[in-house]
This record gives sequence, structure tokens and C-alpha cells, in this order.
Amino acid sequence: MASQSSGLTFSIEETARLLEESFRTIEWAVARLPEQWEHSSPAGVAGFDEGSWSVAMNLAHLAVYEERLGLPMLAALAAGDDGVAAVQTPREDAFIREAEELGSAPVAQIMARLRAARQQEVALVRAFPPERFNVPATSLWGRTKRFGADLHSGGWVAAKSFQHTWEHGNALLRVVLFAPR
Repeated sequence: MASQSSGLTFSIEETARLLEESFRTIEWAVARLPEQWEHSSPAGVAGFDEGSWSVAMNLAHLAVYEERLGLPMLAALAAGDDGVAAVQTPREDAFIREAEELGSAPVAQIMARLRAARQQEVALVRAFPPERFNVPATSLWGRTKRFGADLHSGGWVAAKSFQHTWEHGNALLRVVLFAPR
């Protein structure tokens, strides 16, 4: 039998709340972002390297991730499928092109898409059949080396979206806090 996502279990309500709160933090940061840094690479600011993504690109990547991976994966898992055929991954050309195109849009437009995707994701988590939320079901992320998990549950996938928010949200917060005004 395949092992569960590192033995972790997730609460539907707690996971939904974490997704909501992390998005509110992104909104807070965007509201404080100096306009000149929306589409500029922060290279040289607070340890950012040359070619670092702009705030807009980080937000666009998050939006497309949730639209093309998080949402369809959660919907498939809730329906009892493994979701692998339903998603696009960040390594696929279509995903990359869509994120790059969205990354050149006004930040307000990107945020609207991210907000809509996150609201749908939270709704999916809250509507998830409780008996399936912690059942290992998808192999999309492959074997988790440290814990030996082959399959991941809907709860793990939703928590991965939360983690992914902080991965890119950290870059956004560093620009807000350290970029010259």
C-alpha cells in the first residue's frame, strides 16, 4: 500500500482558513507596494539576484498555479480521481506562457484573478468530502524523499497551495519592505 503524505492529516476548516489568511497577507503587501516596483525586477534589493521575478510575475505565477493546478487537482480529488490528467504544471510551456502574459498586466488585474482562484479554492476545500480529504490519492508531486510518501491527499494539495503562497509571498514582502521608495 502506498504511504500517505508523510503521515500528515489536515482539517478542512483550518486549511481553508490558512488559505484565506495567506491571501489577505498578499493583499496587505500589494496595498503597500511602491508602484515603480510592480513590474520591475528587484535585482539588487534585499538579496534578489539578477533576473528575479517582479512582484507582478510572482502574483501571476500564483494565479495561474491555482487556476491550472490547485483548483483542477482539488476538484478531481474531491470527485475521487487522481487529478493528474486534469492539471497543467509550472513546467509546461502553456503554463509558463500564460503566467508570463499575465505578469505584464496591471497588478490589480492579476490580483483579481488570484482572488477569484483563491476564493474558488477555499470553496472547494470547504465542500470537499471529509472522508476523502486525507486519503492519499495523487502522485503528481512524486515521492516525497524525506518521508517516503508516494501519494498525496486533497488536504496535502491544499496545504501545498498555502506553502506555495508563502514561497512567492516572501519575495513580495521583501520588495515591500526593502525596495527603495
